[in-house]
Amino acid sequence: MITNKDIMELEIEKSNGNGSTNYLTHNFHAYPAKFIPQIPRSTIMKFTKEGEVVLDPFCGCGTTLVEAKLHNRNAIGVDLNPIAVLISKAKTTPLNKYQIEKALEILPKIKEDISRYYSNKKILVNYKIPMFYNINHWFQDNVIHELAIVREYISNLDDECLKNYLNTAFSALIVSVSNQESDTRFAAKNKNIKPFKVILELARRLDDMNKRMTDFYQKASSASVKVYQADSQKLTFLKDNSIDHIVTSPPYANTYDYYLYHKFRIQWLGYNLKEVQDNEIGSRDKHSSKRKEISTFSECISNCLKEMSRILKPNKLAVIIIGDSVIRGKLICAGKLIEEIAPLNNFEVIREISYNLKLNSKMFNPKFTNGDKLEHIMVLRNVKEQKC
Repeated sequence: MITNKDIMELEIEKSNGNGSTNYLTHNFHAYPAKFIPQIPRSTIMKFTKEGEVVLDPFCGCGTTLVEAKLHNRNAIGVDLNPIAVLISKAKTTPLNKYQIEKALEILPKIKEDISRYYSNKKILVNYKIPMFYNINHWFQDNVIHELAIVREYISNLDDECLKNYLNTAFSALIVSVSNQESDTRFAAKNKNIKPFKVILELARRLDDMNKRMTDFYQKASSASVKVYQADSQKLTFLKDNSIDHIVTSPPYANTYDYYLYHKFRIQWLGYNLKEVQDNEIGSRDKHSSKRKEISTFSECISNCLKEMSRILKPNKLAVIIIGDSVIRGKLICAGKLIEEIAPLNNFEVIREISYNLKLNSKMFNPKFTNGDKLEHIMVLRNVKEQKC
């Protein structure tokens, strides 16, 4: 059994040896407010054994899952956002050299068809342009056709793992070729995207991803990784007492709209944007636009803790990384919130590590990092009774 002394001795690694937080597949895709891999790696190595099961019910871009895979722990990831699920699958599924070669083989074909488009010749692939609101405001006409051609070539692949991999590369480049100012600013800007920008950007990203994947393929264990698109308040597909360790970072209330950062990616890949927007926990859309109180967020997190306790084995640990937030001028201390709702859901707070959010977190948008906000690493023990 993990003792309280073990928990108090936990130290979060500062780096992986060279100070990097973007090694191997961790750098595949931009994602808002992702935590550094050293946090899940430290808790996984301290509190689990090889072959055990690690869960991240807010897996985001799969940081916890990658670390579990690297250190021979089976992993389960859950996220409401389909882009998160896509990225997590791509980052944790090793591809061999033949699959990588197959990914590269379609680049000349895509380039040929894009050339045909600009030359007004018959295009070889039968592509369709997605229909979503204001597409011509956010994307130049030539970019729309280039993206549609790329998307069609990827969709025609039979290898689902390779398809996820290429769709992750495709998703990663969408904002850079759109009229959206940047990944961190949702405002239109005329970028004057030149012809062939999409295929050039895809080739550039794949060059980097392929090198990282080759390295990951050699270093990853044979442990299984499963990723589900679901609401973490309803983990009915996971059995009672099936998880050995949880490490996760729930959304910070009223800080981000994950659906908005990934809006065009969701639309280009054919996912349901409204479903993600309506069900996202803690979004600015809920707490600023729709003026929901902190009680709404607290209730959602409490529901998540209840499910986490059910599926986590007795006396095992859940490590929650969560940041303070501000709702209509009032500072919400996330650490205190967890302390209040944890005992209601069979969890005992054993340790809390707090630090300045501005100095310690890789925040996506600096404006959310005022000096009063802290980030908290909460170590909780599941104190539910063992059923006979």
